[in-house]
Amino acid sequence: MSGPESIEIWRLVPAPVDEVFRWWTEPDLLRQWMSPVGSVEAEVDLRVGGRFRIVMREGDTRIDHTGEYLEIQPPARLVFTWVSDFTGAEPSLVTVELERDATGATRLHLLHSELPEAVAASHRRGWGAMLDRLAAGLARVPK
Repeated sequence: MSGPESIEIWRLVPAPVDEVFRWWTEPDLLRQWMSPVGSVEAEVDLRVGGRFRIVMREGDTRIDHTGEYLEIQPPARLVFTWVSDFTGAEPSLVTVELERDATGATRLHLLHSELPEAVAASHRRGWGAMLDRLAAGLARVPK
């Protein structure tokens, strides 16, 4: 069996850092984007040691995700575990870093580590699609 893999994704998001951070931490906002397709259920206990639950749904498919917040540094950094049927027996780790660029937009860096090698590529595609949905949602927010 191969060892764990990491994926990294960078995006320029058309919104201020504090607004992007809100979209990562508030259930009503997570429901708008935290699935590559379909709809989302979200529950959040935003505190270090707090847990979250994300349910991605499309048609008859339901994928449950849970995790624990390890670091919360508003509005610049969020670190949490990520557990689903597709990430193996041990939790994987997601780190999100947000930084303002010169135009007022947000440079977003996502690192998802400790993934089983067999699912790294699908998680890269999934996160890519979700971050596209995040950026599209934020682009619709009145300035």
